[in-house]
Amino acid sequence: GASLELPAACEPGTYGNVTDGDGLPDCFDCPAGSSCPGGAAPPTQCVAGTVAPAERMKTCDSCAAGTYQDGTGATRCRDCDSGHYCTEGASAPLPCPHPLGTGRGSVTC
Repeated sequence: GASLELPAACEPGTYGNVTDGDGLPDCFDCPAGSSCPGGAAPPTQCVAGTVAPAERMKTCDSCAAGTYQDGTGATRCRDCDSGHYCTEGASAPLPCPHPLGTGRGSVTC
């Protein structure tokens, strides 16, 4: 089968969609929770451990140490749970090997 190749006309943070008869893509802002590298690629939801807090993001940001995100398409990271630690880009809080957690938002135990 043949596939339609859209021109890479949209800037990073936007995506293209052919919506009218001229055959050229209209560019739309990338939605929060997704990344858009530009061109004709559709938005890609952020994977666990990353977020896109605003529209027009060309890449998803890793969650900072002390936070995590276990869902996809997220706009904010969650504070690490008490008794757990979270490294940069964490998709889940990891339990401390002993009960020395320093409270919410822990980077180390």
